[in-house]
Amino acid sequence: MIERYENTIQIAVLAVCVVAAASRAFRWRSRSWTLLTFFYGSFLLGDLFWLACLLFFDRTPQISVVSDLSWFAAYIFLYLLLRQVTPQVSGRDERLFPLFAPAFTMAMAAFYSQWGSVLNNINYALLMGLLMGAALRRLPGEGNRACRSLVFVTLLFCLLEYCLWTASCIWEGDTMKNPYYWCDLLVTLSYPFFLPATKKAVAP
Repeated sequence: MIERYENTIQIAVLAVCVVAAASRAFRWRSRSWTLLTFFYGSFLLGDLFWLACLLFFDRTPQISVVSDLSWFAAYIFLYLLLRQVTPQVSGRDERLFPLFAPAFTMAMAAFYSQWGSVLNNINYALLMGLLMGAALRRLPGEGNRACRSLVFVTLLFCLLEYCLWTASCIWEGDTMKNPYYWCDLLVTLSYPFFLPATKKAVAP
């Protein structure tokens, strides 16, 4: 029951974010805002399918490929947004600093494979490694101050996602004592922060 309410809140927040991003994309004919709209929209579609399964079948999806594909697309759109609006740092940091991302995501995929599909976990690891690597590659340097908010929000979002996934593996129970619901609430609260971060990054 709690998961239904929590998913409903997340869908409502995402719907507001979709409208806000889409209105800016339409007003300014902006590719960056369009990518952010697609990011929100992809997450929204995945959550809608998840909630529909909870409402009609009273359980989480047994075949979650619909939600997974939507969330995969969301990560790709966020990666493209980072490439669109943030400058890439060149030099030694570009080669060494982001190596942490794929190492971390593949290690977590090996851990999560104890509970889920190995192939699905690898797909998540590859996409999250790509996304986190792109953010870390753009973190150092002095020439990207206006874009750092978007980079920090992206890294925070990725960290919260991993907290959510880890909690879902370790803790069970449909009560508010389960850290999974609190992590998912934090993920929900992180969505609106992409709006001001993107605005700052694309401002002339």
